[in-house]
Amino acid sequence: MRKIICILLGIMIYSTSFGQEKQIIRETFESNKFQWDEFYEKNRSSNIQDGALVIKNEDNITTISVVEFPLNTEQNFKIHFKFISKINSDNWFGIVYNYEDEDNYSCFLMQEQKFKIINKVDGTQRISRQGSIILYSAKKEKEINAVMEKKGQKLIFSVDNMEVITITKPLSYPAFGCCLQGEATLKVDEIIMEQQLQDE
Repeated sequence: MRKIICILLGIMIYSTSFGQEKQIIRETFESNKFQWDEFYEKNRSSNIQDGALVIKNEDNITTISVVEFPLNTEQNFKIHFKFISKINSDNWFGIVYNYEDEDNYSCFLMQEQKFKIINKVDGTQRISRQGSIILYSAKKEKEINAVMEKKGQKLIFSVDNMEVITITKPLSYPAFGCCLQGEATLKVDEIIMEQQLQDE
């Protein structure tokens, strides 16, 4: 009897571990292994330097940098972004997702005490959701940790361990990245991807 109980317990532990199995991929920007697009233009640039992705605008414009991540968008996942930026009410920065091309994508953006979700469709940009957030101004650069999580059909966005908003949106494209709006500099120090190999 004791032997049977031990076998059953072993099966349960194995099943639980298997059901929670994850694949973790880190982007530390020590090399350009995901082939981020690096460019230098008159008023903006995006390049990898000193172990970070650095996006810079010298005018009130929008710059995005995206790559195709090795994620299955039909399964649950988390993407952790470690941003370094100054916080104010003039500039927006954040996460690009569901990127098809420069005229079709979505963004979760932040600034001082505010967030917004933008959907750009056929070149036309619209704000779909907006609200308040606990993110205070800082004259010096500070670290901001933002997470995008997919659970079933829902997308959950969190900032510095506080959930900001949950939306329902299907993901058609595995291209993700970062966005900067306004005259500013945004550094992306690290990105961590967690792929749920079997949905819970």
